[in-house]
Amino acid sequence: MDSKNMIIETYSKISDLVMEVSSLNSLDQVENSIHSIINRLIPIKDEYFLKPQNDKYIEINNKELSEEIKDLAAWAAKSLKTSIFPLENGGSALIIPFSKSQRLLLIYVCETEVEEISNEITLFLNIMSFLMATIIENLELYEEILETNKIIEKNRDFLNQILNSMISGLAVYDKNYNIIFINNNFKNLEDIYGEELLGFIKNELIKLEIIGEKLTKELELKDHFLSIDFLKTIDDNYLVIITDISGTKELERLRKLDQMKTEFLSMVSHELRTPLAAIKAYSESIVDSLEMLDTETLKDFMETILNEADHLQNLLDEILDFSRLEMKTINIKKEEFSINELIEEVYNSNKNKAEANGVKLYKVLPKENIIVKLDRTRVKQILSNLIDNAIKYSDKRKDLKFVKITLKNEGDKILILVEDNGIGISKEHHEKIFEKFYRVDSSLTYEVSGTGIGLSVVKELVEIQDGKIWLKSVEGKGTRFYIEFKKG
Repeated sequence: MDSKNMIIETYSKISDLVMEVSSLNSLDQVENSIHSIINRLIPIKDEYFLKPQNDKYIEINNKELSEEIKDLAAWAAKSLKTSIFPLENGGSALIIPFSKSQRLLLIYVCETEVEEISNEITLFLNIMSFLMATIIENLELYEEILETNKIIEKNRDFLNQILNSMISGLAVYDKNYNIIFINNNFKNLEDIYGEELLGFIKNELIKLEIIGEKLTKELELKDHFLSIDFLKTIDDNYLVIITDISGTKELERLRKLDQMKTEFLSMVSHELRTPLAAIKAYSESIVDSLEMLDTETLKDFMETILNEADHLQNLLDEILDFSRLEMKTINIKKEEFSINELIEEVYNSNKNKAEANGVKLYKVLPKENIIVKLDRTRVKQILSNLIDNAIKYSDKRKDLKFVKITLKNEGDKILILVEDNGIGISKEHHEKIFEKFYRVDSSLTYEVSGTGIGLSVVKELVEIQDGKIWLKSVEGKGTRFYIEFKKG
């Protein structure tokens, strides 16, 4: 064969080699391909694939190695050259080291009857060695990546398992406030509270950007209390941790309720003793000095006893109503009546008491007579309680003190407004003012007797008739109580 044809044939083999090795995608395929290529060039009696490991060489297919083969592999590892050597028991050994950048990746040893190989075959095997070494390196790197990914995935699954077992909800937001990770409990909270929770979180994250690295907020949603921690991470993401603290809040509430009940019992005891003491004192004076008392003095004594008895009766009625409401045994008897006439009645029964306390009582009623179907006795009790409170909590520092009751006709509803210019209620007490046993802690309020259950009874009596009650108040300026009822 002339040199030109040899060159063409060599390039053809190299081209076929490149095509063959380019499709390899596993180390097993590499081994089979090496065998196939060598077998096309020379007859193979036996072959070994040796993997360098520290200073030893491990046969991939667990074949036993003679000392002679081991020595040849050691030589090839140092020289990194393709060579053929005669063997002591006859025949030859073809040694092909596969290396990349002086790093030995594989040694191939082939026992054959061929004693020497041509320069063309040697060149071809060197090219194959280089290409295969590149393939082996890439496949080993790929397998390392796969193994690393398995470890990462395993660690990720383990971490997710830990995060999903957390009692708290956890989420990670990116710098644009988009969620990039949530655990199961956060997903549950999102399903329960929806956009109201997510909107609150986003607003607080915007604040966090201004405030700093950490922010803790409490949020009440659907009678549940959530404690939410906001943290900015070193990679400019945001960590949000939500803990349901309703149980803790409930314990605090119960503890506070117990304390308020204790204070309530002490207060009731005092409130009951005061009128009883007055009744007893005036009664004893009448008994001891009846013959010396003139008619006018006796009348004053008896009126005092009557007023204190009324006061005592009101206290007992209030406690009894509270008890019935707590036990859900209070009866509501709805009947049709004129709400205008009822307000006139309440106005007349409280007018003298207001004047005695230096308070001017007003009423503003519409011209048309409004008929409603409600519990007349309970509506009267509601209005009397509010007017009585307004009189009691008038501001003694003001020259002009007033209480005004207004009735408005609003289609199928009525609105009753009880307004005063008394001491007022500061904003932080507005939501609590209707709670059981709650009294505003103020020197002005504690000058006035009371049990702290009056407004809670009023609220219950309004709501049990499908009504609504709310207030607006400014400390030092006065208070407005609004009551809304359906007419029918």
